[in-house]
Amino acid sequence: MMLSESVRAEIQKWMALYPEGRQRSAILPALYVIQREFGYCPVEAQNELAEMLGLEPAEVGAVVGFYNMFHEEPVGDYHVEVCTNVPCMLRGAKQCMHHFEEKLGIHHGEKTADGKFALDHMECLGSCGTAPMAMVTEMKTGKIRYFENLDSAEDVQRVLDLIQSGKAFQTVERWTPEGDPELEGKGAGPYRHGGMEPRFLMARVDQENSHRIDTYEADGGYATARRVLTEMKPEEVVEQVKASGIRGRGGAGFPTGVKWGFLAPAFPRYLVVNADESEPGTFKDRIIMEYDPHQLIEGIILSAYAIQAELAFIYIRGEYYFAYTRLVEAVQEAKEKGYLGKNIFGTDKNLEIVVHRGAGAYECGEETALLTSLEGYRGHPRMKPPFPAVEGLYAKPTIVNNVESICNVTHVMRHGVEWYRSFGTEKSPGMRIFCLSGNVKYPGLYELPHATPLSELIHKYGGGPQDDSAPIKAIVPGGLSMKLLTADQIDTPLDYESMQEAGSLLGSAGVIVIDERQSMVEVALRTLAFYREESCGKCTPCREGTGWLESILMRIQNGGGRDQDLELMEYITRFIAGKSFCPFGDAAVWGLQSNLAKFRHEFIEYIDRTNPDNIGPAIPIRPIYRPDVEQPSKLRDSTLKPLGESPLLRDHVVGD
Repeated sequence: MMLSESVRAEIQKWMALYPEGRQRSAILPALYVIQREFGYCPVEAQNELAEMLGLEPAEVGAVVGFYNMFHEEPVGDYHVEVCTNVPCMLRGAKQCMHHFEEKLGIHHGEKTADGKFALDHMECLGSCGTAPMAMVTEMKTGKIRYFENLDSAEDVQRVLDLIQSGKAFQTVERWTPEGDPELEGKGAGPYRHGGMEPRFLMARVDQENSHRIDTYEADGGYATARRVLTEMKPEEVVEQVKASGIRGRGGAGFPTGVKWGFLAPAFPRYLVVNADESEPGTFKDRIIMEYDPHQLIEGIILSAYAIQAELAFIYIRGEYYFAYTRLVEAVQEAKEKGYLGKNIFGTDKNLEIVVHRGAGAYECGEETALLTSLEGYRGHPRMKPPFPAVEGLYAKPTIVNNVESICNVTHVMRHGVEWYRSFGTEKSPGMRIFCLSGNVKYPGLYELPHATPLSELIHKYGGGPQDDSAPIKAIVPGGLSMKLLTADQIDTPLDYESMQEAGSLLGSAGVIVIDERQSMVEVALRTLAFYREESCGKCTPCREGTGWLESILMRIQNGGGRDQDLELMEYITRFIAGKSFCPFGDAAVWGLQSNLAKFRHEFIEYIDRTNPDNIGPAIPIRPIYRPDVEQPSKLRDSTLKPLGESPLLRDHVVGD
């Protein structure tokens, strides 16, 4: 046997956390155990895991191949991954990557000669307010640490020195060059955040030991849960949440209470918290889980009581290792107090919470793909209907809500419906954590009422453009997938209806600011590269279309663009948006569609400058076999000649 008894025992503990007959759900946790043991997931170990779970080996192999945080070959002692997505790109991710390459003496995609370091680029890591940054995984322990605000070669050298010293993973709290090691446990430290006063969702993140249950209880924590469970009926909680008008904070903005009202009259029921915060430009849920996890747990208790669920899951993205550790500790603290488990708060109610790590798949932010992943499969979306509220996790009625949505439940039940509706607008009530990143002086998290003008967020709280000599050119208002706004739309109120009127959506409230120094061609390319990389591959429009669009944009950037490429890209996007299996297709192309519509002149100018003669690429054609002519071993574009000049070629097309 390749798996030791201790590894098998740990995997069996994970299997016991899931409902009877649903042990396949333990596949991701089990693979993390295996990868920690060997530094990767050997095929032999995968096969033994399959036997433990009662699966075919190919089923485990399919899961390993889908999630990018699992490795089928050794990747080095330390896996360094530099985030190069748009928010980080705007603040120097390319230079950060170059510094790592220079210091390690390798290019990304390579390992050092001694096998100690592997270097790769990475998609969004949810650290947009502290870009540029890198995530480093210590493969022998599975620990992950974020290193943020890496603005110089000296900062990168300090990171590598810390790793070489063996002290880098004594804690997994986030690290910045200006951070004081003594700040550990003393709140959010050097990470910028602010907004309205008083704040509620982020009221506690600056306190010392804000993640501990004793500080949470000292601030009135869990008193609301105790009161509700002992004095109110579940249906009364549902009605209050409906009346409050809480709208989902994951992107769709669907009313939370209305969603709860769709539950089928069947049991058991499940509550699943979507903490797979993977939308580039979005990093709000992370700060709650890292610095005020008990706020989320109290919200889960209230929500589970309302929908009459006795088992809840927090599906957290695998890259959020620090937040994961904080949640696990907080759940244990709550359990020791009697707030979770059997007969919570002295009532006859039961509730267990399982913290379940994803493993690197943007698609798992879509609620049905998340449920599929939680059940132990590749993260592919499901057909709707049936909706999860009718047939969700394990084919049972299930509610899936975002972290921030659940935390809003805590405050509605604590302060009341009228209090909550005093913020925001009639249709977009309450407060919101806005994520501000890109080309502003003070990127960070700002808690403000809905309908706060976008200009106020950017100028009052964000300090305005990063460089005073470079005005704002474009703004992404709700995460990278949302349609771009132009500088003359900067006064648009930050609420659902106003954003829709402006031609975009509020989405996940991830505001990315792009200034005049940036190339919109490069923004388009990096955006499409992300969606091509993250396509789950289930349906053709996303799987193929995003690759075609990325190829065209790469050719444009490399100096081979043609005027007709713009029409070609628009044509392709029309066959992706609204025609894919899930909303991923729309997300993949909305940004490009708005980019081409609003900044078309920039694409034309770029093409005119880099390819003034509008020469298209040489298109290789399969040669006709001629037994009387010697056949070349390999045809290259440079060898192609027009028809009549070569007996091997029947045609040669340049461009169209």
